[in-house]
Amino acid sequence: MKTYPFEIHLQSDAEPSSGLGTELLNSLLPRNAEGNVTIPASHLKGLMRENLYRLLNFPGTEPDAVCNFIFGQSGENGDDGYPGIIHLTGASAERARIITITRTKINEDGTAEGQSLRTTEALASGTVLKGTLSCDSEDPQIQKLCRLALMSIFSIGGYRTRGAGACRINFTDFPQETPGKLLKDVLNGEIKTERFKPEYQPTGDIEGQYKAVKLIFAADSPICLPERPHGKNNVISSGYVIPGTAVAGTILNILSETDCGLSSACYRAKTFRCYPLLPVMDPEQCLFPVLVPNSHKISKVPLPDIKRHLFGDLMIPDQYLEEDYHWQRKSSSISMKGASGVLQVKKDGCIELLRSGDITRYYSAHGVVNGSGSNGKTDNLFSMESVCVKHFSGVAVLPVRAAELLLEKLKNGKTAFFGKSKSTMGSGILTAEEFPLFKENDFPQVKQLKNRLFVVQTPIVYDSAPGTSTMDIINKVLGDAGWGSAEAESIMTSVLFGWNKLKIAEQVNQTGRTKAKRVITPGSVFLLKEPVSALDKKLAEGLGIDRYAGYGSVIPHPMFAEKLCSMFQVDTKNTVPCSKLNGAVYKAYELYYKNNANLSASQIAALMRQTEISMEKGLEFLQTQKQDRPAEIWEKWKTVYEDLKSFFNQAPKESVISMLRVWHDLRVGGF
Repeated sequence: MKTYPFEIHLQSDAEPSSGLGTELLNSLLPRNAEGNVTIPASHLKGLMRENLYRLLNFPGTEPDAVCNFIFGQSGENGDDGYPGIIHLTGASAERARIITITRTKINEDGTAEGQSLRTTEALASGTVLKGTLSCDSEDPQIQKLCRLALMSIFSIGGYRTRGAGACRINFTDFPQETPGKLLKDVLNGEIKTERFKPEYQPTGDIEGQYKAVKLIFAADSPICLPERPHGKNNVISSGYVIPGTAVAGTILNILSETDCGLSSACYRAKTFRCYPLLPVMDPEQCLFPVLVPNSHKISKVPLPDIKRHLFGDLMIPDQYLEEDYHWQRKSSSISMKGASGVLQVKKDGCIELLRSGDITRYYSAHGVVNGSGSNGKTDNLFSMESVCVKHFSGVAVLPVRAAELLLEKLKNGKTAFFGKSKSTMGSGILTAEEFPLFKENDFPQVKQLKNRLFVVQTPIVYDSAPGTSTMDIINKVLGDAGWGSAEAESIMTSVLFGWNKLKIAEQVNQTGRTKAKRVITPGSVFLLKEPVSALDKKLAEGLGIDRYAGYGSVIPHPMFAEKLCSMFQVDTKNTVPCSKLNGAVYKAYELYYKNNANLSASQIAALMRQTEISMEKGLEFLQTQKQDRPAEIWEKWKTVYEDLKSFFNQAPKESVISMLRVWHDLRVGGF
């Protein structure tokens, strides 16, 4: 994959909008997970496609075919389409100069329309933003087409027809290149638009010996990992798990670059098993991550006598535990709640819990132009949630030949893409190393449950009739795989559907969509009556029917966590309006970045509610945080306490409330 760094030089003030705003700032600039002002990759990609189509729309060319080949084709009538050959990052500026622009709407009489005053953030002229364009093609003409599409953008953001956002784009590696020269070179050459797809024909027998590898994915941008189809509200929510099927698809694509036959044979092998990639805080210290079971519990607050949370699991009664871990007896007098997240099994034996709610989310809004409204297509706006996780890790089991080739291909790392909108986000570097497949893992918390207690990591497909009890379902699955029978279970079931282009699964139609399956969901737990023998082989072969690629993966239960771990905080950039005329807005930005998002939105809202009653009430609330609250609460207020008191004493009530509202909105938006 060829990667080209580029720069956007603004020649007039630009007004890109994030789709978010406040009462004082109707439109905020988009920012990335590090807090830097960013021109979203989705905006740039849309302009690229529009411009390239216009440049190639003359007799003798096929602009639709060229654009679909480069940028991808969206799915229609049940087809999931196909991806393009480019990947684009957002263009960011670490030191952006920001201004505010206020305007009103003019009515038919040429006067300002009432209630139409709007103030927006804008990037000042002269700002330089940097990003990268990647092209998955070795054809020089295709590479030039991709660079031409980006260099043909001469304005960005909103109000482009009024002169806003004028810009010049150049590639760092091609300083003398111009759009006109590129267009001339492209039109004088042959534009190749064929899509080459490998033929998956198995060659040779690779069953028998197998090898496990540990995968580490270092993401360089937020990732949207939808867990369910989005509805008519155009809001796409994200989970925090890269599914095992997505991991399997990526592995097969990497193998097919060298040996298509081996890739196909690996896909059909009984010992090809992919676990999900899960968030990890420190990939060097984490042995492997485990998706937390449905039955996992945690105390609502740290216990005062031990100064930490208490963890437990309903599937582990006290009689199986050493006395120090009798969590059910210890939790009888405290409030416990369910915990969703990832257990981090560390190399030093410690087990930590990363809660789902502690994973940083990033929200963005996108305007999608689908054409002039023909064929039922209309322009629309949608918002997307992404997770800001730097590292993901997981395990894959492959036949030896396939594993050795994968280790060789990933020895120095390889660019990979996961999640939704892979042409503009979800990129990172994938690496692999050999991994012992849970052969002799002794966890200190329990000894009687070794090789008996397991957690489901990817969906287990079963064929029991509707209405069958969960115990009967798991016993049939276990019996068919030679695992014995269950003593207890805490499992959930659901219906799953998807696509499979390789025609192994039963197809609904020619697009590759598969029939719905009944599955045991990830996070389910079961306890065997007797320890399972030959554990590593059984883990490699998985459970359930349709055990290809990413289905049927289970893992030994590592018991429960000893403490919580938190996300590493990124260093945000202090990008505030360069004009201090609006003191409330400026102060809100200053406090937000100074506090580094330690305070929650609810804490800021509580201060705002008291201040709305009276300024005295607001100051009393601040004083309470210092004198009467626990030390950990005071630490969150400490960095901004004196600044807040000073602003309260100098500014009028209206300005203080406005400042708190902007600060609250920034905290909610996650900028």
